[in-house]
Amino acid sequence: MGIEVWLPAPANWNERIRNYGGGGWVGGGHRFADKIGSKVPAIVNANIGYVSGTTDAGQPWYQDGSFTFLSNGKVNREAFRDFSVRAMVEQAVKTRALATLYYGRKPKFAYYDGHSQGGRQGLKIVQDHPELYDGYMIAAPAINIPRFGVLSIYPQLVMKTELGFTAADAPRAAAFATKVEAATKRAVATCDKAGLGFLLDNFACDYDPLKDAAALCAGVQVMAVTGTNGDATTCMSAKEATALDKIWYGATDDGSFDALESATTRGGKKLGAHQIWWAFTRGTGLRSAITSAGGDNLALALQDVRYASSPDIANPGIAISNSSTDIRNKWMELDYGGLAKAVKQYEAAQSSLFSDLATDNVDLSKLRRLGGKVIVYNGLVDDAIPPAGNINWHERVAEKMGGNARVAKFMRMYVVPGAAHSSQGRPFAANGKNESVPLPKLPGNANQTPARDQDQFFAALTDWVEKGIAPEDITIASSDGTVVYPVCVYPKKTTWAGGPIGQRTSFACR
Repeated sequence: MGIEVWLPAPANWNERIRNYGGGGWVGGGHRFADKIGSKVPAIVNANIGYVSGTTDAGQPWYQDGSFTFLSNGKVNREAFRDFSVRAMVEQAVKTRALATLYYGRKPKFAYYDGHSQGGRQGLKIVQDHPELYDGYMIAAPAINIPRFGVLSIYPQLVMKTELGFTAADAPRAAAFATKVEAATKRAVATCDKAGLGFLLDNFACDYDPLKDAAALCAGVQVMAVTGTNGDATTCMSAKEATALDKIWYGATDDGSFDALESATTRGGKKLGAHQIWWAFTRGTGLRSAITSAGGDNLALALQDVRYASSPDIANPGIAISNSSTDIRNKWMELDYGGLAKAVKQYEAAQSSLFSDLATDNVDLSKLRRLGGKVIVYNGLVDDAIPPAGNINWHERVAEKMGGNARVAKFMRMYVVPGAAHSSQGRPFAANGKNESVPLPKLPGNANQTPARDQDQFFAALTDWVEKGIAPEDITIASSDGTVVYPVCVYPKKTTWAGGPIGQRTSFACR
């Protein structure tokens, strides 16, 4: 296990630690076998006074999940212990010890900052070892991996069952992805009351291509709707529209979907009929989910590497290499019921094989008792981790810990419209005008010298930890300056109140 720590010159140290997590199948942000971490924000923050550490979480490869299996094809239990929790504990302890030794005094405050897998790693510490940090900055955490990780293959099963092809047939998959993109644009146009080009509340959008004549191919009849779209590259058959509805609804144990699903169900409050887990929202880019197949977590769930995807159709970085067998793509043999069983098998083996990688414990009593503080944020068009699943965890924490008002004393969550999956901030607008999507400012590639106003969520966290000022709504703006509004403390939502979208007063938290 490797740990890399960046130490400012003694005269420049601000007496604080800001450690970083990884992403995907990595601990830190390394891209070379001889490097440990070197995640960009760690270097940036060391330059402005923070001690900053990363860890490889026990495996020295960049975005390669092969380490999760032993060479004989069995699950690498010890690697999961490192990856799930042990590396993050050692990272916290060793960074603090090294800083104390190097500077001759203890740090005043210690913070953790992580996105995606790094967010899951941070919440693992929040849940099991909250004494290690004073504050936690958690973005798009990859919790509930036994659900969303396994079910990332679900769009492929829908395509196979309903349309007769998968991502292995690249031309047909690409053609279907183009049609889905057209339907996504129509969904946003239908539900976008403010004229933003993206949705403030994706969960409220109930657009259905089966009910939209302009989405269906000319002459296609679906009950009382007759298709009018004469463009063969963007129009949908009834089967294609049904497949998209199923993908939007999320995995079920029988391939069904509920056309009358409510915003409450879509938004993570509760699962719908036959639903195993939530899917990506209307307004989210789905091309990758359609043109590639992620079978890594499915293979782990079934403890059989043959169910992983072959490199030619795997999502980038998640093809599994293993000397025990050359066979791949057995996921193509699964039906809806078989996939549901795989989820249950993964969940059942969490404590014995995977060191509880699920990271969905809702008892945060120790964190609350110690006075720790947590800020969580999720993008509403996250295209890697369905945001409703993370909202559901927050809801379950509130149920366990006495309600949202009590939880807000130690943890606050924000949902960010138009934000896709990226530790550096990635906007996604269906109309392609990504520069018009407001995003919180973050340190990193495009932000090498972050002042407080250029590191918005973290500045709010430090004020909460060090000054006792609990964060409220945070104003964010688009890069082109055309849109400005607040992101809100959950359960409040960013709401258009009428008026020009370039004015902060046109929006409210409700």
